Amino acid sequence: MEDIAASRSASPPTSRRPGRGSILLSAIGAAAVGVVVTWWITTAQRVSVASDADLSSVPFGFPLPWITQDHSSNPFTAYPADVALRLTGRTGIPYPTSYEWLPFIGDALIWGAAAWVLGMVMLPAVVRTMRARSGRQLRSLK
Repeated sequence: MEDIAASRSASPPTSRRPGRGSILLSAIGAAAVGVVVTWWITTAQRVSVASDADLSSVPFGFPLPWITQDHSSNPFTAYPADVALRLTGRTGIPYPTSYEWLPFIGDALIWGAAAWVLGMVMLPAVVRTMRARSGRQLRSLK
C-alpha cells in the first residue's frame, strides 16, 4: 500500500492542455459564432452606390459578398447613397435576391476562426501574463 501511495505522489503533474473533446467543442462554438457574426454583419451592412446602374446588383457580406440584391426598382435622388439589405417585403417594393452559400460558409469560417483565436489563444495568453505579473508583484512585496 505504501508503494502505491508513494508512486502516486511521485507521478508527474498532469498537462493543462485541452483534450480533443474540448478542442472539438471550441471549434463548434467558434463556427456557431462565425455564422452569427456573418449574418449580423451582412444585415447591418450599408453598401455605397454611385449611380442608378449600381443598384441592379448590390453585393452584401464581408469580407466575401454572398447576397446580391437588385435595388433598381427604388432609385435614389442623389448619389452616392448607402443601400441596406432588405429581406422583408414591408415596403411593397420587390428586391430580387440571390444567395451564394459557398462565400457564406467562407465568411462564417473566417469570423469563426477569428473568434477561436481570440477565445482560445489570445485570452489565455493575456490571463497567463496577468497572473505572472501579479505573482511577481506579490513576491516582490514579501
